[in-house]
Amino acid sequence: MKNDQQLWPRVQLAMGEAVNRWIYDPNVMYIDFGWKERGGVLIKNKLCVRVHVIEKFTTETALEAAVQQNKTSGPIPDNIGGFDVDRPQGDYLLHQDWLGNSWRQTSTPRGVRAAPMQGGISISNYRNIYGTLGGSVMDRDTDEKMILSNWHVLAGSWQARPGWPIYQPGLGDGGNQMDRVANLSHHAMSSNLDAAVAKLDGNRKLINNQFGLSPVKGVSWAQLGMDVVKSGRRTGITYGRVVGVDGTARINYNGVYRLIQNVMTIVPRAGQEVSDGGDSGSFWLEEGSMKAVGLHFAGNNYPERALAMDMEPILDALNVDIDTAVT
Repeated sequence: MKNDQQLWPRVQLAMGEAVNRWIYDPNVMYIDFGWKERGGVLIKNKLCVRVHVIEKFTTETALEAAVQQNKTSGPIPDNIGGFDVDRPQGDYLLHQDWLGNSWRQTSTPRGVRAAPMQGGISISNYRNIYGTLGGSVMDRDTDEKMILSNWHVLAGSWQARPGWPIYQPGLGDGGNQMDRVANLSHHAMSSNLDAAVAKLDGNRKLINNQFGLSPVKGVSWAQLGMDVVKSGRRTGITYGRVVGVDGTARINYNGVYRLIQNVMTIVPRAGQEVSDGGDSGSFWLEEGSMKAVGLHFAGNNYPERALAMDMEPILDALNVDIDTAVT
């Protein structure tokens, strides 16, 4: 769709208007462009601006009461920028795992010390979370190999500074200072992207491979309808389909709401789970080519949706490239 020289400029104008008007509404967390939903069914020939709401107000009275209670600023129009508007329901959260969660899985092969390291396994900063090691990237200036994951996995604090230690497995999987494998280098939150890289410290090797899948073969842009797959610490290998693109999400980071841009929406195929807490940092790959298209960071369980950021802007913001070498 981004290659459509007639449609894409119109989409960008409509999305800009929608974000400017509605992303700070208390009842709106996410706005994207994609397929209309009706009764949980996606209408693939109906493209629309999708304003995701936390709560749906089914009557005028309920809406008026919500406005008075500051739950929303008012009704969302049926058309923005010449496109129909859909209002899916969703309350999106970061997909990290906090130390002490009752469903934490420490017996999985993804949550143990790995040598060599690869995408799809447990990793964290030295404090209190774990997520997923996304994969191997190369610094564009030095060719130095680095770990790519989310900011909230490798940093996780506004006080984080370059040099903070990175553990594999993550702290929530029993990792400690003896499992230090890298040091935080830099992040892309200033570009509204929840992504960061860490420099290897030489203790363990990192290879281009996704746990249970295969090596990554490059990078590409996600497109509506694209079939994708990921390998994550929490839910393992899951299969999804891209149903929304060009999104902007308003997400809570340690009590501070930040806008995250270049977001895609992924739903499961055949109704299975697509992601959960602990999968943050996973690479979403186009299934047919094994090219990286997105970096997972958040989701919603009811209905099941995953949110990921386009990989191309992340690589540019961090000045790195996907490692495609096969060991």
